[in-house]
Amino acid sequence: MYKSLFQRYLYPFYETGVRRRKTLVYRDAMLERQWQSAEEIADFQWQELKKLLAHAYLNTPYFNSLLTSLDLHPSDIKSYEDFQRIPICSRDDIIANKEAMIATNYRANIMHKGTGGSTGVPMKFALDRDSYEWRTAATQRGYSWAGCEPGQHVLYMWSVDIGDPGLIQRFKTDMYHSAFNRKMFNCFEFTEQEMWACLEYINKHRPTGIVAYTNTIYNFAKFVESRGLECAPIESVIIGAEKLFDHQREVIERVLSTRVFNTYGCREFMLIAAECEKHEGLHITADNLFVEILNDGRPALPGERGEVVITDLHNYGMPFIRYRNGDMVIQGDKPCSCGRGLPLIADVDGRRLDEIVATDGRLISGVFFPHLMKEFPEVEKFQIIQKSKTSLLVKIVSTAGLRGKNLDSCRNEIRKVAGEGVNVEFEFVDTIPLTSTGKYRVTISEL
Repeated sequence: MYKSLFQRYLYPFYETGVRRRKTLVYRDAMLERQWQSAEEIADFQWQELKKLLAHAYLNTPYFNSLLTSLDLHPSDIKSYEDFQRIPICSRDDIIANKEAMIATNYRANIMHKGTGGSTGVPMKFALDRDSYEWRTAATQRGYSWAGCEPGQHVLYMWSVDIGDPGLIQRFKTDMYHSAFNRKMFNCFEFTEQEMWACLEYINKHRPTGIVAYTNTIYNFAKFVESRGLECAPIESVIIGAEKLFDHQREVIERVLSTRVFNTYGCREFMLIAAECEKHEGLHITADNLFVEILNDGRPALPGERGEVVITDLHNYGMPFIRYRNGDMVIQGDKPCSCGRGLPLIADVDGRRLDEIVATDGRLISGVFFPHLMKEFPEVEKFQIIQKSKTSLLVKIVSTAGLRGKNLDSCRNEIRKVAGEGVNVEFEFVDTIPLTSTGKYRVTISEL
């Protein structure tokens, strides 16, 4: 009843009428476009890409300078091979050139975001309003494949705001989630008491779906099973933020009598790919993102592992063009039998972060630390090393220095999650070595 009321009247009134956003227009178009052929979607994607390149050349100092130095005009880019002449952009490039990457004609109309990143390098970036509407529409389409549409009663085991937001901010946040019919549980403080409360809520209120961090919902399922408890069936569970392993899917689906829908995304772009009802891979959001999967600089073959390089087709405020986000995926090897023309990723292969053990034995997702560190602009890189339940070493690379109240705040936020008795030691270093695969390990648990 509420879902129908929300989708027909409340949400359109607020999103389209009050906020004057095009989210619903984009979502409806994307729901139609998903059934086009792969060739039709690729053609739409290429046309959007050409418009983005022309805009970036004319309006962003960074890309104008870059393309000029390559003697490459957007009109010269007529094929994928031409497009590959543009160098791949790294996180360090974004950090060093952020201001020059912001479009001069959008500078007054952008929003600023931050990401801690699974590689341990905090980064600030910008996007325009239209881009936000595109990515929101893409997320709603992807979640709809799992039956979790706006207004549907959904429980979230997800991250919440860092720190202590004021009364007004908490009220606005609570009202927002209530309007969308969401029940929120903080996955970073998911104690045994919280698990009991979550189970009680599920059994009493019967949410249709759950959206959760992979390890959070997996640990919840093990909690229910190990104690011989009963949990009301859940129609679907959408997981993200961490790699999903086959054994985790099996446990979650069996214990919660549900279907698991894997998703892949990052803060820079929101939803990148998601499973549909056929579970034959993750459909790439190809009508919003141009995703390259590269092995040694060339497109990965079907079934081959490659690094992810993304161009955001609709972020005109701060164009991301050929951006390497540090993740590895497996290239899809066949079309999905669902009939959608959106291309497939076979699996995500590079998102796992070590879990940290709290003083009371709880397992804490390593994703917490990127979520925390993005709040401290002084931190350039970081790494967490756990030697025991009561000892955490936080290595920080910081030219500005993280001291005084900020250092105390960081320590207190860690103790809120890991336990008040944990000793948090900070070590300021000049560099943090890469792993053999060329990535930073955000968390290392010696337990």
